[in-house]
Amino acid sequence: MSALQTAWAAVARMAEDDTEFDPAIVTPGVEGFIFTGLFAAAVIVLGIVLVRRLRRNAYRAEVREQIAEELAGRGEGAGDASDAGAGEDADAGRDSGEGSAEAPGADK
Repeated sequence: MSALQTAWAAVARMAEDDTEFDPAIVTPGVEGFIFTGLFAAAVIVLGIVLVRRLRRNAYRAEVREQIAEELAGRGEGAGDASDAGAGEDADAGRDSGEGSAEAPGADK
């Protein structure tokens, strides 16, 4: 406990010293003003970019949900639709080479 009291007394003595206060030393000056302005501008730009990305992700999620709903609606409605139209689309895909399950160069 004695060491703590001694350290506290030393800190108190240093605080009591009357040192002359020079405001030019402790002010940030022009450099500090410019740095603070640039920092504030950077924070604002980062905020704008963040909001833009969040908004874009929200729109993408909304579109994905709509697409999923449409695909689910097609899946349910496919049983009601005539099979003739679906068969024609499948045949057209085979004739044009689209939708082929074979890998390129598989006939070697």
